[in-house]
Amino acid sequence: MQRKFSFLSLTLLGCLLASFTTGLAQKSKVNPGGSTGPDRPRLVVGIVVDQMRYDYLYRYWNQYGETGFKRLLREGFSCQDAHFDYVPTYTAPGHACIYTGTTPSVNGIISNEWFDRESRKGVYCVNDTTVKPVGTTSISGKMSPHRLLTTTITDELRFATNDRSKVIALALKDRGAILPGGHRANAAYWHDPYLDNWVTSTYYMNALPDWVTRFNERKVADSLLQYSWETLLPIREYTQSTADDSPYEGKFKGETAPVFPHKLAELKKTDGELIRRTPFGNTYTFMFAKAALAGEQLGKGEETDFLAVSLSSPDYIGHQFGINSIEVQDTYLRLDRELGDFLSALDRQVGTGNYLVFLTADHGAVANPQYNDDHHVPAGFFEEDLLGDTLKKFLARTYLSDTLLLNVNSNAIYLNRAEIAAKKLSLEEVQSRVVQLVSSFPGVAVALSGSELGRYLQRDGIASLMQRGFNVQRSADVSVQLKPGWLDWYVKTGTSHGAAYSYDTHVPIVFMGYGIRPGATAAPVSVKDIAPTLAVLLSVENPNGTTGKAIQSIVERP
Repeated sequence: MQRKFSFLSLTLLGCLLASFTTGLAQKSKVNPGGSTGPDRPRLVVGIVVDQMRYDYLYRYWNQYGETGFKRLLREGFSCQDAHFDYVPTYTAPGHACIYTGTTPSVNGIISNEWFDRESRKGVYCVNDTTVKPVGTTSISGKMSPHRLLTTTITDELRFATNDRSKVIALALKDRGAILPGGHRANAAYWHDPYLDNWVTSTYYMNALPDWVTRFNERKVADSLLQYSWETLLPIREYTQSTADDSPYEGKFKGETAPVFPHKLAELKKTDGELIRRTPFGNTYTFMFAKAALAGEQLGKGEETDFLAVSLSSPDYIGHQFGINSIEVQDTYLRLDRELGDFLSALDRQVGTGNYLVFLTADHGAVANPQYNDDHHVPAGFFEEDLLGDTLKKFLARTYLSDTLLLNVNSNAIYLNRAEIAAKKLSLEEVQSRVVQLVSSFPGVAVALSGSELGRYLQRDGIASLMQRGFNVQRSADVSVQLKPGWLDWYVKTGTSHGAAYSYDTHVPIVFMGYGIRPGATAAPVSVKDIAPTLAVLLSVENPNGTTGKAIQSIVERP
């Protein structure tokens, strides 16, 4: 009896101790600043590499160091089959999707620019005539997120902490900073090519902070462009790329051939945006990001801060030289080293293990169509002007009007709905006849009318991606998707993106740091899952238009 009592007593004591320990742990679980609350990192850093195909993680693997991409994959969790699930795959929709957790059908960012039926003019995704430039007098400062229809994960973090969290977003491209920052960022900064400075607008503030002014006064871009762009390694080691003097590559203005070395000091005299078109644009961006860390004391407050960094230069370089160029390979070898340096800066300033970082891309890119054709892969350049002329003649002949077509490009055709109504024509019937014509055009894979897409019936394949990219108020009367390998591009060299195929949709997603277990998954993941994953990790609400789901292999704990 005595032995039984002792066993029960010990068992009861153990339960009480376990209960007390658990309760104590729960009560003492604090955020990094020391106040009682959710368990969150001191800082979240979002890194978006503009035009980074997934295969770039491994294509140059043998020449990467240990502190950049390899560190992310070694210490972090990688989603190996992550895709955008809408079209078009452009910069603005990509950044919006990453941070809103939804697609253009909901967040309204249907392209970088689109035709506005009400004004009958093209509109740019972040242009805002109601705000004034700050740090410049040029139109490059008249920008804001007012066309974004939903909140972002950065907005929700600000809401969750009653605005005590700081959100700073930056990129050379205005849209690469403004859309990630959302509606409630403390600041978004972008590059003004007229002054070669970092600027913002009165949407965020009335004057630049002192730390930004000091950074601008250093004229960092000028110092980065005073030398030639030489390859980081001996050029013979760039075996993953085509020859340096390739017919598929574009030249800098003032060059006679697209070859190394690129004499930047000379080229800058006629190109105010040159910093963007070189890998030193990434250097410039990371330097400014480090200045923001110190200037805003990010990760030092009582709540979690958020730094959104978009690296725009790989997109400019990819557009000019194409995915198989030595220039692109050199850009990623340099980026790998600079990423490692930036992660080391986070270790020093915020503390190893105290920050959460994720890296992804806003879209990929296709091989140059002429390159594909020369290597026996079906491809082609789409003739947008010919499509416009053909449509005008068809509509004039069919409906006796030469003003039924308002705007046309390779993926969007807008009709004059007012005139269609005045003529008592059926909008759906006119759309349908345009679809029939466009579907037979060389290079077209799929054409769907706005009436079809607006019904929101369950669709498969490319049609489902077109549907998720379709916004009822903003999108075109006819949406078009080209065949694989085809490209609508204003020059025949370099490359572009925007398609529904894996070369444009497949991008990296890697999480590393606070609360992340190392590993990988080959399960299908959507880029719109990034924001709800962050929402779970940060214990905040999803952005209000979220259609993605948290990535379970990241958020679940054993």
